[in-house]
Amino acid sequence: MFSFNQAVSPQVLNNHISVQVAASNSGYSLQYLRRLLRNNKIEGIKIGQLWLVDKGALDIYIE
Repeated sequence: MFSFNQAVSPQVLNNHISVQVAASNSGYSLQYLRRLLRNNKIEGIKIGQLWLVDKGALDIYIE
């Protein structure tokens, strides 16, 4: 996980989407996606209270 004190490269952010976007694209609820992230079922980055979902990991999970 990342905190505000650590730099997050733009390349890393380009491979991630917000939980809100992931929810609308996948049909899963925000709570369910956050639970998957907390339990390491899908990859993501947490910046403060904001979760970013790895696009590739979400696609694999959906399949």
